[in-house]
Amino acid sequence: MIIGIDATRANKAQKTGVEWYSYHLIRELAKLPTDHVFRLYFRNTPEPGLANLGPNLEYRILHWPFKYLWTQKRLSWEMLMHPPDLLFIPAQIIPLLHPVNTITTIHDVAFKPYPESYSLRSRWYLDLAAKLARKLPMVLTVSEFSKKEITKYYGIPPERITVTYLGYEHETRIPTMDATIRFAIREPYLLYIGRLERKKNIRALIKSFDLIKKESWGQRQHLVLVGAKGYGWDEINKLISASANKDDIIIAGWVTEAEKHRLLDHATALIMLSAYEGFGLPVLEAMDARTPVITSDQAALPEIGGTATLRVPRGDARAVRDALRDIIFNTELRNKLLDAGAARVKQFTWRATAEKTLAAFEELLKHS
Repeated sequence: MIIGIDATRANKAQKTGVEWYSYHLIRELAKLPTDHVFRLYFRNTPEPGLANLGPNLEYRILHWPFKYLWTQKRLSWEMLMHPPDLLFIPAQIIPLLHPVNTITTIHDVAFKPYPESYSLRSRWYLDLAAKLARKLPMVLTVSEFSKKEITKYYGIPPERITVTYLGYEHETRIPTMDATIRFAIREPYLLYIGRLERKKNIRALIKSFDLIKKESWGQRQHLVLVGAKGYGWDEINKLISASANKDDIIIAGWVTEAEKHRLLDHATALIMLSAYEGFGLPVLEAMDARTPVITSDQAALPEIGGTATLRVPRGDARAVRDALRDIIFNTELRNKLLDAGAARVKQFTWRATAEKTLAAFEELLKHS
């Protein structure tokens, strides 16, 4: 059987969560023993990490001269002219024309409870994706939390939703340009990783940082924000400018994987106070780096972090301050969290993600 996969997100140069999911999943699927052929669809030439992955992969480069509508126009045309036995869309945006056997991964449905965090264009596009997803025979998602949300907002029955947790691949740290030098970052520092957008609740993070800086033990701390600027950035930038500690807030923006690992290795703690997360991959990255993690008690963050993170009520700056104080001064608690994190991250592998995903493909093909 031919399984088509939209590889455009995996082929992006500046990857975040969904892109890394697509990238690692394709690479792991290529390693699995199977008679299926994986046909990868690209907009342009595959990057080295996706090229020549094995004999059971086909590559189709579908050129499109315009910035938008590659999925709805070019990929739809390909589905009409050369349909695979099954089409897999790793990032929710489904072509209007697609085979009956189509599966997509819905990472979250944040635009439903938090529409103000999305542009009008994004909401329109995601609404279209939701309408198409409701008609699919099966969808995948990345957490039990997201599964419940999909049923709640999309009306898709739970039996048609399969949870395939994201994975994490430990990488040997290769010496590289010191990210702290490139961004003029001084230790100690607190770290945030994720898109710099409204729904990530960076407002609460800045408020917490201002409170921490009032403590004698927190006066030397800096706050490093890692991630691309997203919807609502102007509002976030105003909050930073209004902070009494704006000179100690470093906006690093997007960084390379090597730089990110370097920043994680030396951070006092990773802090994620998101109102909504479908998974929260930086939590696993911090655990692997043996860096303490403080998260909100919202969405999928408690599910992914387990007992290896300190949870605080969303928006409670005092709780964040107190959690950080415990991490700094309570050595027993800190070591307990680090050991629990090291064990927890091993439970999430891209191999397991790929195996469960392939099983979902085969289940659908078996009944077609």
